[in-house]
Amino acid sequence: MLSHKTYLNHSTLPWVTFIDGAGGIFSIWNKQLPEFQRHYNVLVIELREKDSPLFSVDNLNIDVITNEILRVLEYGNIDKSHFIGLSLGTVFIRNFALKYPHRIQSMILAGAIININYRLRFLLCAQKLGDKIFPFHSQFKFFVYSLLPNKNHKESRLFLIKRARKWHKEEFLKWAGFTKKLDPILNYLYSEKSDIPCLYIMGEEDKLFLSSVRKISSSKLGSLLFIIQDCGHIVNLEQEELFNKMVIGYIVGLEGVSEVVRPYLEDFSKCSPEEVLIANSNNHSKK
Repeated sequence: MLSHKTYLNHSTLPWVTFIDGAGGIFSIWNKQLPEFQRHYNVLVIELREKDSPLFSVDNLNIDVITNEILRVLEYGNIDKSHFIGLSLGTVFIRNFALKYPHRIQSMILAGAIININYRLRFLLCAQKLGDKIFPFHSQFKFFVYSLLPNKNHKESRLFLIKRARKWHKEEFLKWAGFTKKLDPILNYLYSEKSDIPCLYIMGEEDKLFLSSVRKISSSKLGSLLFIIQDCGHIVNLEQEELFNKMVIGYIVGLEGVSEVVRPYLEDFSKCSPEEVLIANSNNHSKK
């Protein structure tokens, strides 16, 4: 079973499920948990197995992990949940929405991966070429700096690099190999119709993924794109207050219930499904 933690607030409150990126990084949601625990029942799922060997290269596929996500929900007697995913975690949420639409109330996809564009292909190819020359941690630092190059991305860079110290080289190579094979899967996931409400939250400086998310969100009914200025790929770390405010406001709007947070979030919860919002943040200086 996938590693997970549950925070039960009250049986009458909705569930919110967080799914991280590659390899299982529970602490990446540390800036979200205190606020979300006040208003929801919370489930955090890591993309790694609990008390057992990690997925092997052979059985690391999207349906296996998606079914494991369902297994965690069934284990916790969770009928439905809002799903919040980051980076690679958004791919599994999208697949979960197609396979088990009755178990998901909404998708909040942060730093969403829509396709494997030429920039990401270049990084993956560079990693493969450098594998025989440079040590694993040097390769990973190169990848992180390419993904998060600006001065205001420093916190996210340091977080990922620190986390990678606990990884084995095989773990990184496994997820890199998985990502290389994603293109046909992503084409399928985003060609299929889904009636589940979807919120994309992207950093304006996310050069790898923002342009493709702009295109797909404008063509999908029921989709909302929220762009945070002066922000890179890991939006929930760089701009946690704005991220939390937007996501909770979005869920409040969908639930249609009165909560203490509603007045605070009133402006965001009135957004139309097709609207594109650009939030201006002056907390950081660019580059």
